[in-house]
Amino acid sequence: MKAMSLADAKAKLSQVVTDAEYKKERTVISKHNKPAAVVIGYDEYRKLETLEDIYESRLLEESLKKGKFVSLEDAAKRLKIEL
Repeated sequence: MKAMSLADAKAKLSQVVTDAEYKKERTVISKHNKPAAVVIGYDEYRKLETLEDIYESRLLEESLKKGKFVSLEDAAKRLKIEL
């Protein structure tokens, strides 16, 4: 994983995106010398979204098994589903 300042990322954005897309390279972008964002490829992003969905579904299943119920609205928010 590489790191660069926001100013460098602005100047090299096209290359950062190309590296993320084709080389699967992650880039940490810092702002005021603190990590502020990470650039990843779209395929990697989708995988992370899928993992998050699986994790949240399992949390919901565990809550139901323990008798802890959640309102439909809260469940929809957690699963990022519009009602």
